[in-house]
Amino acid sequence: MDLPKKFLHDRTVLILLTLLSALVVIGVSIVALRFDVSKNPTTIVAYRPNISGSAYQSGKPLDIYLLAVFMVIIAISAAILSARIYNVRRTISIFILASAAFLLLLSARIAWSIISLQ
Repeated sequence: MDLPKKFLHDRTVLILLTLLSALVVIGVSIVALRFDVSKNPTTIVAYRPNISGSAYQSGKPLDIYLLAVFMVIIAISAAILSARIYNVRRTISIFILASAAFLLLLSARIAWSIISLQ
């Protein structure tokens, strides 16, 4: 992939890329360090109060680990997409990075909440 010449020299882009990498490390470490399969072979993966019976839906531990994979995929795809669009519109590129940072923040918070319910 050929990076635009000014992409890595833009301070806003560098700050957002640093934020993305920090959020990925935080999110993946939340899942890797806090999640313990030995506590329960099935884990809570969703909360849906409109379903009759129990509002918590259980799933496999793989579902929690896929949340960490999701965080990595979001960060990588946002960085690649932002680099490709930077020559066309700088503002859209920054918006993509900021949106991915917000999505990673929400993912880390959701992972923390789901794991703490276990």
